[in-house]
Amino acid sequence: MYLIGTVLKPQGMKGEIKVKPVSPRLERFKLLNKVYLKKETLQTYSIETVRLSDKFVYLKFDEVKSRTAAELLRGAEILVEQQELMDLEPDEYFVHDLVGCRVISEEGTELGEIVDVIQLSSNDIYVIQSPTGREILIPAVKDVVKKVLPESKKIVVHLLEGLLD
Repeated sequence: MYLIGTVLKPQGMKGEIKVKPVSPRLERFKLLNKVYLKKETLQTYSIETVRLSDKFVYLKFDEVKSRTAAELLRGAEILVEQQELMDLEPDEYFVHDLVGCRVISEEGTELGEIVDVIQLSSNDIYVIQSPTGREILIPAVKDVVKKVLPESKKIVVHLLEGLLD
């Protein structure tokens, strides 16, 4: 299962929910018939309607008929199976492909392993755990990230001045 969004809150009185997607390509939700929600347990939900805004997705599930029922979904992860993942553009990667990658400078210095990706509106930030336990934040921009090799779990970066300070 692969994360595509998180339930933020109920929207309206009829069971619709507001979703924070993990991808900027919100239209991907219109291609889905069902998703899985994981909170304490994993459950399947059938999508009744999808509405899109600038940054959010609003979903209505067949199984959710009221605001009270939608409130119970707050904080749930929205997941899909692998065959439901969307095709990526060149130089796009799934977060789950990046987590666990070793990050190495162009000079060959190992900085550590990606443990998380912070998704911001401007660019992503790779959270790297160094071998000494230090947390390093690297912006995922072309001036810094030079090669992404998810198949070999390796990322090569150019260290701009002050980036490790």
